[in-house]
Parts: sequence; C-alpha cells; structure tokens
Amino acid sequence: MSIWLGLKYGCPSEDIITGLSIQCRGWKSIYLNSERESFLGVAPTTFLQMLVQHKRWEEGHLQIFLSRYCPLLYGRKRIPLKLQLGYCAGNLWAANCLPTLYYVAVPCLFLLKGISLFPKV
Repeated sequence: MSIWLGLKYGCPSEDIITGLSIQCRGWKSIYLNSERESFLGVAPTTFLQMLVQHKRWEEGHLQIFLSRYCPLLYGRKRIPLKLQLGYCAGNLWAANCLPTLYYVAVPCLFLLKGISLFPKV
C-alpha cells in the first residue's frame, strides 16, 4: 500500500481505505451537496462495463475486509463502533447478496410448490 498526496493506493477501493484512515486520525466526514455538477462522464455506459465495475468494487471491498484495514481491527478504539459496523456493512455488501437472494427466492418457491413455510403444530 503506497501513499501519494494523502491517498492510499494499491487496492481497487482506495477511497474507502483513505476515508477510514483519515477518520481514524480524528477527521470528521460531512455531506457536501454541491451546486456544481462534478464527475461527469465517468459512469459505465453499458451493462458489461457496469458488471466489470461492480466486480472491481466487490473485489476491493472484500480485499479491505480481509486485510489489516478491516474496520473492526484498524478502527478499534479510534472510531465509534457504529462507524466500524457501517464500514463493515459496506465492505460485505457483495457477500450479503447470497443470503438476501435465499430469503427472497425460497419462500416464493415454497409458495409456488404448495409447501408450507411454517411447521404444522
């Protein structure tokens, strides 16, 4: 991981590591609703580009969670627990898709097949 102009490089999601590290140093984050439009033209324009971008983000998020920059380890005693958990939820959003898919699909399949969702008492 290299640092250049305050940003940490070497990970597909270097913005998250940079944000976590500066918050651990005591900086506070705010939301800026700018009047002027910014970052025009950097969004994926095709479905394939969007899938590649999401794959890159997912790899970066999981790489952060499994590295020394895991918010639960790196942020311990530096940032509040709720902020650590917020970073973890963001880093694990890709892994969370499987349980979500299960909870959406299985009840629908059971109802379509006529199988009871709950045990008979």
